[in-house]
Amino acid sequence: MYKILVLNPGSTSTKVAYYEDEVNICERNLDVDRQAIAGMKDIFDQMDLRKETIRRFLEEEHIRPQELSFIVSRGGGGGNLMAGGYLIDEALVQHCHDYDTPHASSLGPVIAYEMGKQLGIPAFIYDGEGVNEFVPEACLSGLKEFPIPPGAHTLKPTPAARIGAARLGGRLEDYNIIVCHLGGGTSTSAHRKGRLIDSTSDGYSAERAGGVPFMSVIGFVAGCFSGKYTHRDILKMIMGGGGLVNYLGTSDLREVERRIDAGDAEARLAFDGMVYAQAKDIGAMATTMNMEIDAIVLTGGMANSKRLVEALSARVSRIAPIIVAAGSHEMDALASGAIRLMNREEKYHRFGKDSSEDAYVG
Repeated sequence: MYKILVLNPGSTSTKVAYYEDEVNICERNLDVDRQAIAGMKDIFDQMDLRKETIRRFLEEEHIRPQELSFIVSRGGGGGNLMAGGYLIDEALVQHCHDYDTPHASSLGPVIAYEMGKQLGIPAFIYDGEGVNEFVPEACLSGLKEFPIPPGAHTLKPTPAARIGAARLGGRLEDYNIIVCHLGGGTSTSAHRKGRLIDSTSDGYSAERAGGVPFMSVIGFVAGCFSGKYTHRDILKMIMGGGGLVNYLGTSDLREVERRIDAGDAEARLAFDGMVYAQAKDIGAMATTMNMEIDAIVLTGGMANSKRLVEALSARVSRIAPIIVAAGSHEMDALASGAIRLMNREEKYHRFGKDSSEDAYVG
C-alpha cells in the first residue's frame, strides 16, 4: 500500500491531503498567516511558514512522515513542460526559483523535494503548470511579434477528461473530448486522443472578462499611457473584476440565480451572455478536432448548477453527449498520476531533458 502526501499550494493557503493508495484519508486547507506573508517580497520567503503548517497537519492527523511512500505536488514553475509526471530534482527546483512570474504553486515542488530528500523518498509533480502539447497552428495570432502562448494548466481539465473517458468505457487516449471548466475563471480545452492540443482560457465567467474586442484593448492601452489606468488596474478589471462581477457585482452564481428567479432582467442577460460565450468556446474547440467529438465534459464548481448545465447543454449537446463531472479533482489526479509512475505504468520526465531520457521508477 502506498502512503502518499499530496501538496497543492495556493496564494493564501496550502491544500494538503494524505492518501492510502487512491483513497483520500484526510484533507485540509491550511491557511497561511496573511499578515505574515504581506511583507514578504519573494514568494520563497514563505517556505518556512508553509512547511510548518504541513508539519502540524501530519502531527495532528497522526501521520508518521517516515512511513510515507512518496510525495506529489502541484506546480513546476510554468514554461514548456510535458504532460504527465516529473521527478523533482535540483534542476526543477531551480526552475521554480527562476521562473519570471512566480506563483505560490512554485513552492510545492521545492517543499516536496526538501521533504523527500530528508525522508529518502521520491517526490513528483504531475501535469504541471504550463504543459505544452499544442499543435503549431494553435499558436499563431496573426502577428509573429505576439504569438499565442503555447500550453495550458492541465491539472484541472485533464483529470476531468479522464473521468469522461472512464464513463465512456475506455481510456483518455481512446477519445476526442472537450472539457469546459466552469469556475471563477473558465477554460475550454480540446483533448485529442489524450493530447491537449488547444485551449481557450479566461473567457467570460464569474470573475473574468473574455472576448474583449480588439479595439477596446487598444483603448485600454491608450488609457494606460494617458494615466487613466495602471497596468494593475487593467489586470484587476479583466482577471477579477470582469464577467458577472462587472455586470452584477457578484461572482456567486447562486446569488445570480436567485435574482433571475426574482425577475431581475439584468441578471438574466448577464447569465445568458456567459452561457453564450462558453458555448462559442466549446464550438471553437470542436472545430480543432474536425467536429469528431466523443464527449463534452463540464467540470468546476459552477458545474454544480443545474440551470447552467441545462442552458449550456441546450446549445452544445448536438456536438457530443454531455458528461458532468462537477467540482475539483486536482488532489485525486495528483495522487493517481504519481501512483501510475510508481507502478511503472508511465515513465517520468526530468526537467531540461529530452523525452528520450524518460525513465521508469526503480
